[in-house]
Amino acid sequence: MKMMKGDSVKEMKKKPAVEVEIQIGGRAPGSSPIAEELNELEMEDEDTYATMAPKGTFTSRGLDPLVKNTNKLLVLFGQDPSYPKVMDTDKLPTDFTRILSMFVAAVDDAVDEGILNPEMKIDLSQIRDDAGLMSLSGKIEMLAKDREFKRFLQEDQKEEPAPEMEEEMAMSPEEEDAMLMERL
Repeated sequence: MKMMKGDSVKEMKKKPAVEVEIQIGGRAPGSSPIAEELNELEMEDEDTYATMAPKGTFTSRGLDPLVKNTNKLLVLFGQDPSYPKVMDTDKLPTDFTRILSMFVAAVDDAVDEGILNPEMKIDLSQIRDDAGLMSLSGKIEMLAKDREFKRFLQEDQKEEPAPEMEEEMAMSPEEEDAMLMERL
């Protein structure tokens, strides 16, 4: 809702919100079987990370350095390094657990390829308090500074072809010719 000249915040709160439903091809978004399946998959994914989330007593003493170092490492993954501060909690947020899981997978791959020492492996199930968070934070900080790990991540990103490229690479010569003729 646009605020007009002369409108106050109080007046804006009094005005009813206008809801607009967008329909594509005669269907509202989310009403197709594919959208329903996607929603189900997203909920399952959310449940998985919620179950994985470390549980314990976590305060700013352990959370603040962890978030700070997580943001440093996110840059190496090509992600926005602006994860917000996490308040004292008894369970890490699901979206934060998802990020940590991404780190776990990359570290596991790097250890398997001999890039990192096995001591750098991350086990989220062992984190129960601020000491565990600080230990994890230290590992993440070391990973963000590790030149070999940076190189490993960069090579990994270069090796993954874009989805469109995969489709083009999978075409037979006849299909390529047909596609080129369509473009002409």
